Amino acid sequence: MSNNIKTHNEFEYHLEDIDCAYCLHYIRKRKSQERGCDREECCCEDICADAIANGRITRDRGWNKWHT
Repeated sequence: MSNNIKTHNEFEYHLEDIDCAYCLHYIRKRKSQERGCDREECCCEDICADAIANGRITRDRGWNKWHT
């Protein structure tokens, strides 16, 4: 790798990224089923606790702009 390449190897989840509606195990509201997770324990509970403990609730406005 040359000196001009910068790599970012850490991605930090924020609490808004871990919404239950984005989960693969989340059951949408249907006539025969109630809304919620089909698991007894949340699979993202440790990530959610880490985000709350480090104060990563929402992202800053404009965080995804590529200009410097």
